[in-house]
Amino acid sequence: MSVAEHAGTSRASLQTMRASARASVRGQPKLFAIFIAYNAEKALAEFWRVFPKELFHRVILVDDASKDRTFALAQELGIESYRNEVNRGYGGNLKRALNIALEQGADIIVDIHPDGEYKTSAIAPALQEIERGAEFVLGNRFSDGHDPIKSGMFIWKVPVVMLLDALCTIVLRLPIRDYHQGFRVYARSLLEKVNYHANADDFSFSAQLLAQAAFHRCAVSQVPVEVQYTGKKRGASLKNSILYTVQTLGVLAAFLLAKLGFPSKVFRKPDHAP
Repeated sequence: MSVAEHAGTSRASLQTMRASARASVRGQPKLFAIFIAYNAEKALAEFWRVFPKELFHRVILVDDASKDRTFALAQELGIESYRNEVNRGYGGNLKRALNIALEQGADIIVDIHPDGEYKTSAIAPALQEIERGAEFVLGNRFSDGHDPIKSGMFIWKVPVVMLLDALCTIVLRLPIRDYHQGFRVYARSLLEKVNYHANADDFSFSAQLLAQAAFHRCAVSQVPVEVQYTGKKRGASLKNSILYTVQTLGVLAAFLLAKLGFPSKVFRKPDHAP
């Protein structure tokens, strides 16, 4: 099935997103989208074709020193694009994208992969959660009617993900089910409360941000998200999954220490707002 088929949104969802976009034009919250890109050349053009770009104040792509033509193609497509001279890693690239968006006045930031892995139909309900007061909204791949295995997820990854989710729920006590996925929406207030600049430059950035949100009692919510896993998008290797599991356990241990009164820099308030 093509990205276009997976990226469609319902008429009601589009109406909601258009209302949010009109609010931005009136001087209400400015809605930005950020694309964290690495070797996304093959999927980028089709993703951009179906992405509801007209609904956003700005759309920003940050290329993490890809080995293919991701950056050049993004420029050809007319996307506001930035390129890291050296690979900064997932967390390092995300920090730069967030910094750019915040410096340009973003109030709400939609973080979605530009390879078609996550359907854009999750954007509208996520924005509704922000309107209801959420500061951090995540996708849930395991919501009713959604089966990531049928969408291409490796079967062996499911018990690993479920175990990590259970541990995170026990320790962080956030009202979400799927902690370790890549569709996220941030309110500016969240990024002003947490010291995300202190987070790691690798994939553990995501777990740290969730732990920070829990520590600072930020409002966190979730919405269903449909996925399409194919090729390298099917996820990390077993070796990298084990490494991520160990890193996540380290984040949870640091969170517990912070709750006991021994916070690392990650859990301290930022020196200044973005």
